[in-house]
Parts: sequence; C-alpha cells; structure tokens
Amino acid sequence: MANEYISSMSNRIYIKSETDFPELNNMAAAEVAPITSFALSSNRKQLYRRDKTGFRSESPVMGPQRELIEFNLESYGTGWSGGNTKPGIAPILESGMCASAQLGAAYLVQANSGSSVTLQADAPLTIGMGLSFGSEIRFVESISGPRDFTLNTPFSIQLSSGAQLDGCANLSTGDSVNAMSVLDTWAPSQAIQRFLTGAVADQMKITVNNDFLEIGAKGFARNLFDNVSGVGGVGFQFPEAPANASPLANSPIAGHLGQAFIGVPASRLCTLTQAEIRIDNNIEPRTDEFGCFDTKAFVLGRRKVSLDLTVFERNDALSQALYTKAVNNEPVPVMLQMGTQSGSMFAVYLPSVLFPVPAFNDDQPRLLWQFRNAVAMGLQNDEIFIAMR
Repeated sequence: MANEYISSMSNRIYIKSETDFPELNNMAAAEVAPITSFALSSNRKQLYRRDKTGFRSESPVMGPQRELIEFNLESYGTGWSGGNTKPGIAPILESGMCASAQLGAAYLVQANSGSSVTLQADAPLTIGMGLSFGSEIRFVESISGPRDFTLNTPFSIQLSSGAQLDGCANLSTGDSVNAMSVLDTWAPSQAIQRFLTGAVADQMKITVNNDFLEIGAKGFARNLFDNVSGVGGVGFQFPEAPANASPLANSPIAGHLGQAFIGVPASRLCTLTQAEIRIDNNIEPRTDEFGCFDTKAFVLGRRKVSLDLTVFERNDALSQALYTKAVNNEPVPVMLQMGTQSGSMFAVYLPSVLFPVPAFNDDQPRLLWQFRNAVAMGLQNDEIFIAMR
C-alpha cells in the first residue's frame, strides 16, 4: 500500500569482506550480520560564494563537492561452528583488526602437563592462536617445537592422551586496510536501499557483561550508492540481496556468561562487573588531493589498543598482586572468554597490559576498582588476539 511509513524493523544488513570477495557489486557471498543499529552520514564540503553581490543571500556552488562518508554500527558477537566458512561477523572484525581471519584445524594431544601441551603430529602453530576444548578457549602463549607449546592458562580439565583440541577462527592485528561491503536493505521494495563499499573500521570496541556480547565499529567508506538516484552511473547495477542468507544463523552470545583470567600466573577472576576493549587504528582518509571528490584511499596510523575494567576488590592474593603491578607499572596478561558452549564462544587475549592505579568507587555496598584506559602493549602486531568457536 502506498503512503506508508517505513518500519525500522523491516531491515536486514548484509556484509562481506572485499579481501575475500573483491567483486564490489556482487553480494551473493554476503551474510546477514546481527547488527542492532547502523548509522550512515555523507558529509559534503559545501562551498559558498563570498564575492560582493550587494545581497545577504547564501549562494552555494552547484555540482560535485568533496565528500566524506562515515558509518557507525553496533553488532552482536557470535561464535564459529567450524568448517570452511568464516563467522558472519568476520568482515567487521577483520576490518577493525586490519587482518583476515584464519580458520584453525583440530589437533590430537599426546601429552599435557598444566599449560604445556604436546601434540601427536607437527602443526602450524602460531603465537596467539586460539584452541578450544569442550566449553573453553585457550591461546598459544609460546612455542618450543613443531608439536610443543604452552597455553596462556591451563584448561579446567586435564587433557588426556588422544584428546582433541578444536581449531578456532583466529584474528590478530595487521598492517593492511581490510575493507568490507555493506548492503542496507529495507521493505517494501519501494524504500531506499543503500550500498556501502570500501568501508573500513577506524575504531572498534568489544563490550562485556551486557545482555549480549556487543561489538561496535565506526569508520569511513569510499562509496555510497542507492537504488534510486543513479549515483553509480549508467553501467552500475545495484546489487541484489542474497536469497539464501538467514538472519537466524548467527546466534548472539549472552554477555554475562564466560570466564576471565588476569595476572602472572594467570588466575581466574570472578569479580568482573564491566569490561570494554577498544582498538583505534587512527585511519586518515585521503580526501584532500587535487581533483578528487571522494575518498581515494585510507592511511593507517599508529594503532592503540586499550582496556577498561571494573572489578570488586577482595582480600585475596590476586587483588594484591594486581594492585602492586598497577602501582609499579608492570604488564600483566588478560584473557576474557564470552560464552560457554561450542559454536557460541568468543575470546579475547591481551598478552601484556599496563594497568593504571585503579580508582576506588565506594558508592556501592562493596568496593569497586575502576581501571580506565589500560594500554595493551605489543611489538609486531601482537597486542590483541581474538578467537571464536
């Protein structure tokens, strides 16, 4: 029926990696992303005449103007069920981490003693690789041989000979712009459909202990098309939405389920009330070159990975050790795992974090420590690792 309002619930958003699928106007390989909000702005540098005309009227210049496209999205975090297909939210994470996700394989254990593991066969191990067993994810902390490695903390169940470690979808930071395409579709078909290409996440955040695990990304895009204005030109064909993509295939992870480890040696932390991990890529869009009306490329700046934590203080050794490390400005490792079932687990590992001296918050019956802008250190793209299973 004509003359109807457009419902904000009549919306599906499809995303795909332009590194894995570089054909821009073909979204057949896209997945429905569990995005909860998507804001898009096209900031045009409008020019006005300032010559003396004898009148007070504004006279904007017609025709093409320089334009910067910005987006801001919020998404649920999901796990990975295995196989050769990346998780549905992988393009968002790949864009924020500036690296492609690597899909791991399963390995059989020969021997295990605490954090030390020996496999039955040689494996392509890497520092920061995630491995899962049952309802837990752990990360490779160090490698001593093609079969021997150390985990960041032991699994809660001792691994017996012949136990299978399942591979994860692994992400580490990189040095390449990893763009994605975003197709914003609405019903009915007469509504304006939007298509974003060359979208890169300048900032990404992971929020823990909300109702659901939440991932936010904001950044820039090279091009914005729609299905009515003909912006793409005569040869451009607006892409069709994938016919077989299901929005229910990506089950969000409950934000309050999981486990946290912190300290040296890594100890289970059971008093975490809030955490937020942020990645700032300091991307500079190239929009000021002579003869350019849109963004031609993006330049990666110095990356910053930071962490906020709020915990209840306890009269135990872990609280004392954490406070001492913060006062002495000494790094400690941090690992957060969200979810407790295979296929719905998401873990973050920061091997070396410098915590500030915590702020004491006594507004509640129990004393809270608030750590703000703790800095994750790294040397060669090793500040943060993400694993999904």
